[in-house]
Amino acid sequence: MSNPPDWLPEALRYEDFEGNWDRFLATVYEIFVRDFKQSRPDYEGHPLTYDSRIENGKEAAFWHLITSTDATTQERVPDLRRCERLSWLRPSIEHADDMALKVWRERRRRGFRIHLWLEEYDYVAVLAERKRVTVLVSAFYVDNSHTREGLRNRWKEFGEKQTPPRRAT
Repeated sequence: MSNPPDWLPEALRYEDFEGNWDRFLATVYEIFVRDFKQSRPDYEGHPLTYDSRIENGKEAAFWHLITSTDATTQERVPDLRRCERLSWLRPSIEHADDMALKVWRERRRRGFRIHLWLEEYDYVAVLAERKRVTVLVSAFYVDNSHTREGLRNRWKEFGEKQTPPRRAT
């Protein structure tokens, strides 16, 4: 692995919290508040928004960013790798033009989805274009070769056609 981009902060490490989930969760939520509530980034001049409905005392978007679907129960469960990398989300959005990221747009029923893939570090952010805003959809750690290969195929199909991908006008 090469040196990380200078704009990419160090990831949290759950083990540094000595197994204290509540303290870890509080720290992860502080990152979300700092990066998305106290000030909001924009993407290509459009303000970033997210699902701000409150669930279990925190925004639905926050829960979606730090959990994944359990294959057995189909329930959302905490995903430590997502939590540890939440501090990478805003810098990835703000540095979408950096060569460290592969960025592409895919057409969907309701517009376009933008993918920002920090391939070397297995981290992906997904945004949705809307008329006047950009919506934060998801972000996740790529933890298996199947997903990694799928992203590579999508990059080849969509990303290589666009240099750089830009919002439809």
